[in-house]
Amino acid sequence: MHSKLTQLPVELICHVLNYLTAHELVRARQICRTIKTAIDHSELLQYTIDLGFFRMTEIPSDRRRVPVATRRKELREFESSWRNLRYRRRCDFPLLTSGPVYEFVGGIYALARENGLHFSVLPHNPHSESKPTRTWHHPVDMTTMVDFTFCPSQDLLVIVMASNDHHHCHDLHLRSLRTNSPHPHAVQPILKSIDEGSTTEFFHGAGPVKIQVLGKYTAILCREVFANDNDMGDYLQLWNWMTDKVAKFTIRFPETMNDFVFLSEDSLLLVADDGSIEIYSFLDGQASITPRHTARLSMPNLMKDWQPADAFIGGRPTLPIGMTAEYPRPWAENELSLPMFHPTLDDQLLAFHVTLFRTTNENDMHSFVFFMFRTELLRLQTLYEQHFGSQQDPEGPFLPYSIWGKHRTQWFPDSYVDWQNSVYGYRTVELVTESKMFPTEPRRLLVRDFNPSLLFFKPPLKVVAEEMGGEEEYRSEERGISISAVGSPGSGLSIHSGVTRPFAEPLGKGLPHREVISKESFNAAEVMMDEGRILLFSRREGKDLLRVEILIM
Repeated sequence: MHSKLTQLPVELICHVLNYLTAHELVRARQICRTIKTAIDHSELLQYTIDLGFFRMTEIPSDRRRVPVATRRKELREFESSWRNLRYRRRCDFPLLTSGPVYEFVGGIYALARENGLHFSVLPHNPHSESKPTRTWHHPVDMTTMVDFTFCPSQDLLVIVMASNDHHHCHDLHLRSLRTNSPHPHAVQPILKSIDEGSTTEFFHGAGPVKIQVLGKYTAILCREVFANDNDMGDYLQLWNWMTDKVAKFTIRFPETMNDFVFLSEDSLLLVADDGSIEIYSFLDGQASITPRHTARLSMPNLMKDWQPADAFIGGRPTLPIGMTAEYPRPWAENELSLPMFHPTLDDQLLAFHVTLFRTTNENDMHSFVFFMFRTELLRLQTLYEQHFGSQQDPEGPFLPYSIWGKHRTQWFPDSYVDWQNSVYGYRTVELVTESKMFPTEPRRLLVRDFNPSLLFFKPPLKVVAEEMGGEEEYRSEERGISISAVGSPGSGLSIHSGVTRPFAEPLGKGLPHREVISKESFNAAEVMMDEGRILLFSRREGKDLLRVEILIM
């Protein structure tokens, strides 16, 4: 008996199917020939499948008035540029300032300088001008500034300043990114970090800090905090900066805690100096935010005489639900200055940098980086409960790496890449060279893509491969691209599924990926990326001037 759906006119069938997701459309193609033909001949439905296949989302804008066929063509060309590492435009210009403290969020590059903070909205569109579309400056007392971050979509600038008394460590100033005035949605324009509310307590922050913003939350990790001159520890503090009551919580770590990142709107991940991972989930109450310790994960076992030196996280916090991109309209001169696509928020990569040294020879030191998906980390909370119950003891047992990491991570030798800005969505980028003697020579770009869809073209996804230029042509090209680990210059190390020195257990290969190395070399010292650009930074010799070269994909 024929389905009533297949008896409808093709236009109505496509209208009904338009409510399905990309994955559901792919499965619907298997129902019958009528449904398959309707999907394959609908530009809108094919566009939905393409977005799902490449795990991209279209940033809401007036471009929706552009024909679907044009947007779909732009998506395929965009993905082809990344797949073949062939940029569509190259532009470069000097930045007026340079400094050790910087941020790159939502297309805005910010630098701290002696006279304050300098901001530049960098070009994004292949057809836009080859210079920043907007620049501005906020005066800040740099003698007391410690760090800063910002969230363009909320017009929020958070500046961490050293406190002028010793009853708390830092002052967090919540300001407008555009005007530098107190943020209109902040209940308190200044938050006090590591403040016990007692004038008899003494606090002094001697170590570095990390500040991060995710929606209504802002959090700071303060390392090496002295309390009353005789007690030192690391502290994590989090606020709901929009609430009508200053909701916050503080965690003190007696051992060194190096880094943290928001995993989701209600989960935090922290990394200790030994590389161990801890996950906290919190409940947002009206008067307080209550943390709940949900998982502890250990690093792989090491060979005799080897110890961890430090560990850090790379990758930006995931965006809150409903916030589809980091780009607000006020920063765009026009719609063309905004990116068209953004990686979907259902999953993103995180990078974990780990350095190990030999206790009998501290010059024998090696660094590694491993990648993992956020969703896998969130699922580990359930896995941890299955092994140890729902205990919330911060000093509870660690889940061994052989259980949680072997099939979920991918390891590589590392050369101290700034992974904070070299991981975006499903891709990573770094500069590589074969030279052991001249690390300052021009280097090539290495891009890794961990999107699982790009590795396999199986029916019914074959239609996407055909749209990308033909299945056989794509497969042939794929065979010509290395998918083995590329080590750091002169490391002499390779990562494989067996035991890798100095690890005492197999690391595994849990994340298939594609790699492509540019034929062209670039004279750059640092590289960053976002959804559609690769930024290459270099300094002019003998001049305190930073030059940025932008490859627009």
